Amino acid sequence: MLACSPNHSLHALSPTILSFAHSIIHYTLARTQPPYIVHTDDAATKLNDRVRRKCFNCRTTDTSTWRRSSLTPGKVLCNKCGLFERTHSRPRPEQFPHKRGPI
Repeated sequence: MLACSPNHSLHALSPTILSFAHSIIHYTLARTQPPYIVHTDDAATKLNDRVRRKCFNCRTTDTSTWRRSSLTPGKVLCNKCGLFERTHSRPRPEQFPHKRGPI
């Protein structure tokens, strides 16, 4: 651990020591912090290990298939929302009205 007295600053250390200290700090932070995952609903965005998809309509991130929206071009939908949009030409509602009466 680097320690400096109040009269000294880190700038008084040699560039080699500063570079080494910076490398150790960067390595430690990279190993202890969880990987951050970014979710996007944009169909044009390239996916990788940190960028994943989310549904433009219901915001889910887990589905069997991703579909492109025809009502909002350039956005992706989960399978449920995509099929509903294609069938009914409108976005899938968050909650469906209960059609059956009380039993």
